[in-house]
Amino acid sequence: MIYVLNNLMTFLTDFWNLNLKEAAAIVNLLEGLRNMLQICVALCIDAYLGYRWILILSSVLYSAGLVLLAFSVPEYFFNNGKECPLKDCFKTLRHTPFWEGLALLIVGGASQVIPLYSLSFEQTKVVKAPKDSGPTRVKVACCRFVVKLGGWRQFLQKVIRWLCRGFLIMGIITSVYGFLSFKNNWHQRYLASAIAIVIGLLWFLCGFPFYGRRRLQPSPLLTMMRTVIAALQKRHLNYQEHLGQLHRHDGEDQNQLLTDHLEMLNNAAVKESLADDNLPTGNWRLCSVKEVEQSKLLLDLIPMSATFIVYGMVKSLGNTFFLEQADSTSGDIPIIVLQVIKGVTRNAVKGGYKAVFAKRIQKMQRQYSDGVKIGIGMLTSIICCAVASSVESKRLEALRESGLLNDPKARAPISAAWLLLQFCSLGAMEGLAGSGIADFFGHYVPDSRRYGPVFTDTLAGFGILLNIGFIAMIDYYSRFRYKESWVGDSVNESRLDLIYRAYVILAILNCFLYAYVSSSYSYDNIIGKPEDEPEIPFLEVKQEEETVAYELQSIPVR
Repeated sequence: MIYVLNNLMTFLTDFWNLNLKEAAAIVNLLEGLRNMLQICVALCIDAYLGYRWILILSSVLYSAGLVLLAFSVPEYFFNNGKECPLKDCFKTLRHTPFWEGLALLIVGGASQVIPLYSLSFEQTKVVKAPKDSGPTRVKVACCRFVVKLGGWRQFLQKVIRWLCRGFLIMGIITSVYGFLSFKNNWHQRYLASAIAIVIGLLWFLCGFPFYGRRRLQPSPLLTMMRTVIAALQKRHLNYQEHLGQLHRHDGEDQNQLLTDHLEMLNNAAVKESLADDNLPTGNWRLCSVKEVEQSKLLLDLIPMSATFIVYGMVKSLGNTFFLEQADSTSGDIPIIVLQVIKGVTRNAVKGGYKAVFAKRIQKMQRQYSDGVKIGIGMLTSIICCAVASSVESKRLEALRESGLLNDPKARAPISAAWLLLQFCSLGAMEGLAGSGIADFFGHYVPDSRRYGPVFTDTLAGFGILLNIGFIAMIDYYSRFRYKESWVGDSVNESRLDLIYRAYVILAILNCFLYAYVSSSYSYDNIIGKPEDEPEIPFLEVKQEEETVAYELQSIPVR
């Protein structure tokens, strides 16, 4: 399903004959809104529906949206072929179920922020191990494992993770086979994806009676909004005059003090009267000291988060202009293969960095590990755009030498292998910057195991939406300065090489901005868990509390 939607650009340009700007705007709108709505879905998961019902809702919306897209192909509206024969096909597209299907895909895609293995982690139970427990041999299928009694959580996490990887590999193989089998038949591609989702949903519902109870939990985003509103309501107070009237929940550190940073929010923890003690938990009038300090941590991330937006702008090129470049070459390598290579590169770079550099950087200065990883990823984005500009210049030169430059449907007589480097660079950028941003939020955001990936995708979605305006600005600048548009009706009539150079300049400026902001950011408040612990993106299975005694010893320091 993901690979089908990632090729929506070629469907709009090759079959509906939309111009380059219109098709790119539609694809960016789909991806941007889908990613940005993940914040709303995360709030809904925590406060109302939980994981299972969101997964069911997303599957229904996704399958319905794909069915509508399956019946929006041009062959159902024109009798003379599979392509739109009109000059202005956008008007005809407005009268098809394409837009209703697109809306369902946006909402359904936002609900897919919960991987299935996160739901599987919710079903695992943790058993407290006795002190004198020893290793136990466990047999799963034909394999034998040695685990400690009480270590079932770690064991089940490994089993579930390998199962998920196996099924993802099967999905990739199925996607490649489906694209090659249903070549130029988008109706079958959409319909097959919808049927597969329905079958998976029915299989998931078969085990519904055996799943654990729904777990609702507070959201750090909701806590931040409550804190800001409560502070605005009490802006007439001076918290320093009411230090003896600060509100703390049961079980919190009674000696925790409010910091002077963003002190305007401190008024949210002041009790104005004795009646405030009877306010329900989660009210919008009074917050605890811990909630105020957690809200400050989130607000401190705003300047650093602003530098991550360009990552989303460069990432969007992979599903828009890069695909049009690949579609305008000799076609010896299918587009789906290039996308698979990009995904493999992303995972390989992510794993290689963790194995080679991450632990060494953590030994020296652990708090800077995420910042270094993000910085390398941003430098990779410059290389990616520069390589894409060089390849596009070569493609246009090959068209010019063949006399095909004025033909919007012509394919350049060069191999698609020239695009491998830019797709690999894009995958490396996602593996470094994307995972680095997720790790950064995972270490510095309260309740980060669930919200780190959500914040990453939301910022990327905001950058993808800004990409629509950035392309419009480039088009206006080229018309005003050079009296010609760099964004033509087709990729052969455009100057993507110059557009990529504009992205190079943007990425360089963003690198300087990131270097300035990251150098002034305080890395002392690491509240997440180390990277080498099992990753649970949206759910953290909590172990039973244990009382552990620590003994401090004097250690000589040279």
